[in-house]
This record gives sequence, structure tokens and C-alpha cells, in this order.
Amino acid sequence: MRVIVARTQRVKIFVVGLTVLGLLSGVGWFQGTFAKEDAPLTPEKVFPASSKCKKCHIRASEEYDESVIARAIVTPTFRAMLEDYAGKGKDKRYCLNCHAPQTVVFPDLADTMVKQILSGDPTFEGVGCIQCHLIKSVEVNPTTKPGGPPPMKLEPGRTVFGGYKDYLESKAHDSQYLDLFKKSDLCLACHSLAPPGVPEAEAVGNWKNTKAAKEGKTCQTCHMPQGFDASANEEKKRDIAGHEFNGKSPALRKQAFDLDYDTEVQGAQTKLTVKVKNLVPHNVPTSHPIWNEVYLQIVIRGRNLTEVYRDKRAYARTFTDAKGNKTLMDHDAVKLAEDTVLKADETRVETFTFPTPPNTPSFDVEISLHYATPGERWTEAFAKRVASFTMKGHNDPVFKTSEITVRCGNTKVSDGKLMKKPCG
Repeated sequence: MRVIVARTQRVKIFVVGLTVLGLLSGVGWFQGTFAKEDAPLTPEKVFPASSKCKKCHIRASEEYDESVIARAIVTPTFRAMLEDYAGKGKDKRYCLNCHAPQTVVFPDLADTMVKQILSGDPTFEGVGCIQCHLIKSVEVNPTTKPGGPPPMKLEPGRTVFGGYKDYLESKAHDSQYLDLFKKSDLCLACHSLAPPGVPEAEAVGNWKNTKAAKEGKTCQTCHMPQGFDASANEEKKRDIAGHEFNGKSPALRKQAFDLDYDTEVQGAQTKLTVKVKNLVPHNVPTSHPIWNEVYLQIVIRGRNLTEVYRDKRAYARTFTDAKGNKTLMDHDAVKLAEDTVLKADETRVETFTFPTPPNTPSFDVEISLHYATPGERWTEAFAKRVASFTMKGHNDPVFKTSEITVRCGNTKVSDGKLMKKPCG
């Protein structure tokens, strides 16, 4: 009987020992995904895959997986642009410092990273969880140029920075609150950059003097809207930042602009006046305004809803290169030739004159704002390169327009009065 008890106790001790060893090994492996203070720095240790963060931060990870930021180095547009840029012998780190910040810590990897990105099968992430949460400081007014310092400083180690003061202690990493994560400066380190040769063409514009900024709103207010949930497993529920990084989402589009419009029938001619009010605290379009274009479109339908007139106004920037030719490549731009972007809080008044539709007591008016497909502005050669970087070719969403908002109305020819009505 004593022998059986002794054996049972030894088995229990052995099982407990294995369990403890397993737990310690698990913790050690998980900790090993973040660089230790005294361990040699390697890309794998400093920048673990975002999938490892999902073990504890489920909600944020799922939102990030669906975000445009998660595709920072795999979109066909970026890859085609990077190919053109790198092919001209320019400093590859300039693009990667924001699209794949590993180069901030490991600048010698730039050549290898560019080759992998262009191959379409990179073994690393572009902008992942840790790429943002290792940021210790940023340049408040970045003037980054090829060959110059990056717009942010990353601090490799076990410490992960964030915007919560009452964080839950973790065995996976240390945590530290930084006020920077509550400020627009964190985002603007990359998102306010201008073409290197045209520093005055800064992307977001005079956002600091906008109504929203004076009310204390930041980039995160709109692009990382708060929800109520746990930031990490076993943590209490509270207000947490969203990680979808919405830019052109339908919800934001509806809040971005106000359209007011009226008609004046002047016999055989009709004048349509449209007031476009930009409600967001930055230029529209912003990121890479050298590619992006927003346009206002009007469509007039007469008898039997037949389209009789169509026109549009474009809001964009036009640049020229050193030879004076128009260019959409920000790394070739040396001069801002035309600037029609909608400035923060601006109300732009547009006037259209068209023949009054005949043989009808009234006509319909449709006014809409759209993000233009960049392909409409690209050269044929560059469009082909973009298409070659996606299995969908010219059917990829990058070649499709995106509606922002639409308004409708009906005008009586007899008195010229316009009655606003729902579309559809």
C-alpha cells in the first residue's frame, strides 16, 4: 500500500513538474516574440507578427486585419509606385520608413525588403501592431527627404507603448503610457508628408486652426473611433480605440461634406449653383494628393428621365517634373502647377450653366461627390504596371470610383423653383 502511495505521489510530482515546465516554456516562447533588453536585436524579435498579438488583443487584431493599414506593402498601387521609385536609384528607406518601419531600426534591410515586396510574397508585415506601438517619439513637423532621418523614433525592447494609463500587466511584454498616442502628431508623422521636391504641398493642410482641432478633436477621434470593450483578455470593459483606421468608409463619407444647391431658370438657359462644404479638419483629398482626386458631378435629366446634360469639377493637385511635364510620381515632382483640393472647413461655390431641357414641365437634378479612380489620372503604362501587380488586373477596386455622397431635386421650368427630394 505504501509503495502504491509513493508511486502515486511521484507521478503527481512528475505531472506537476511537466505542467510548470510547460507553462514556463510557453511564457518564455511568448516573451521571446519581443526583444529582450540584453538579447541581440533581430527583425524577428523586434517586430513579431501581429498574429501573436491576437492571442490577447482579439478585437483590435480583428479590426486591424480588415484595415487598409494591414495592406500597406501589398496594394498594387504601392508596389507599382515603389518599383518606379526604386528603379530610379533613389533611397528605398524613404518609402519604407512609413510603409514598413522595420527600416527605421534595420536600415540595411531596405534592398531585401523592396525585392520581397515587388515579388508579391513578403515574409514580413508592413505596418503591423508592433510597428506602431514601438514608436517612442515623432517629428512634430516632419520634413523627411530621401536620405534624411525617418519621421519617427522606434525603441526596440520589451516595452510596448500605448494610450492607456490603467493597462493590465502582461507576461508577454511591458507596457508604458505615452500621451503621444492620444495626439494627432502620432499619425501626422507619416500622413502629412509632401512630395520631397515640393514641401509646401503638405497633405493635410492647416488642420491646427480648424474648428475640430479647437474643440480638442484629433485624427484618432474620427479614424480610430472609440468602442466599449476589453482592450485585452481578462481586462475590464471600458472605452477603447478602434483599429479599423477608416478613411473612405461609408460612415465617414456621410459626415465629410454638406451640399447645398439651387437652380435659376433663365429662359433657354438654366444656372445651377452648388455649395460644397468640407466638414473635415483637413484637405480633401489628403494622402498622396498627387494621385487622389475628388470630383463633383452633376447630371440633368429631362423628359422621360432622359439624361440631357452632365458636367463635373475636379479637386486635386497637379505637379510637374524637372522637364515641365505633368507627373503623378511624387518622387519626380518639383513644382505644384495647380491646386484645387478642398481646404479644411472651406465652402467652395460651383456654378454650372446648361440648356433648359425642352418639352417638359420639370427636370431632375442629381449632384454627387466621388473619389475618382486613380487610374483616370495615370498614364497608360503606369496603369498596366498597377494591373500587373494584382490578380484582378484592371478589375481591381483601385480602378473603380467610389461615391461619397449624393443629393437630388426637381426643378419646375415655369418658376425655376427647385424642390429637394430623396434620391432613388
